[in-house]
Amino acid sequence: MSLDHSYIIGSDDNNELMLNISGLDSCEKNVADLSANFYALCSNTGVSKFTCKLNVQNLRELHHHLSKYSIICDHESLSTGRFVEVKGNYQEVINILENTDNASLIMALQHLVSKKLTHNDINTILGRKDSLAEYEDMLKKSDQYNEPDWQKFFERNEWIFGYGLTYKYLKILQREAHVSKTDLNGANDVITDFLMSDSRYTKIVELKTPTTKLFTKRQGRSDTWFLSSELTDAVSQIIAQKANWEIESQTRNYTADGNLIREETFDAECILIIGSLSSIEGTDKEKAIKRKTLELYRRNLKNIDILFYDELLERSRYIVKSAEVIEDKLTSTLVLPE
Repeated sequence: MSLDHSYIIGSDDNNELMLNISGLDSCEKNVADLSANFYALCSNTGVSKFTCKLNVQNLRELHHHLSKYSIICDHESLSTGRFVEVKGNYQEVINILENTDNASLIMALQHLVSKKLTHNDINTILGRKDSLAEYEDMLKKSDQYNEPDWQKFFERNEWIFGYGLTYKYLKILQREAHVSKTDLNGANDVITDFLMSDSRYTKIVELKTPTTKLFTKRQGRSDTWFLSSELTDAVSQIIAQKANWEIESQTRNYTADGNLIREETFDAECILIIGSLSSIEGTDKEKAIKRKTLELYRRNLKNIDILFYDELLERSRYIVKSAEVIEDKLTSTLVLPE
């Protein structure tokens, strides 16, 4: 007794695509005797448009290719993203990872190792836990480190800048960037600690030390406190850097590695990292006045974000902890052989 194994695969306004598998019946037969025919018929007239005959190996290959895609196998899948298959050569994995942007790489790794490694392992692999511990130690012994020390640390760990103050991922374009022309005698060169990028626009970062004083010893009127000259001078410095870079950025500029800076500059955002909130001293009332003065001051600066070292430490802890959360919606999937 023969069984009918014909299926409608799909149709458009004009044609129907059918699949028929022949050679399947109640008697045991060699799989080589199986065959499959894909054929298309005109929906209106029933006239054949084409027929394609496949053997069982062709069907297996078709199934193999289709089964790789969750959007096909999983009826509940509602979205998809970038898909990569690795067939067994682990050099392919290395090549893929080397050419993957950071955001996609982290998300893919989270998906890949979710059943094999803990999220603590992910952070260890990324080296972030060690860097975080180093940051905490440097901050505790902040009187032993100067600006160049902090420059080198942040250059090694640009991830600490995270997704920026506006949740855009930041990367370092150039350390100690010259953002102005010099005088004819080579003087008055304006240098910022870091020229950074959010992949579209440039940003200026200026560093002072965690021990930089934020206030004087004098209280002002109307519940205010006098800010230190170290703080106001640093703001003046970054304003000058910003003004000079606005001009210099309009010409072609290159990093120390010779790469063209393609990011644009429009009213560049500036980030000043200075002092620590924990250094604020005085009575409870005096501390409250100082915190209020400081917050009002930095909120009213146009496109200049003041960030304190202990605040940046908290942001760093959050970035490390966030690796413990697997994203609900993955934009990347990395598949390794079982």
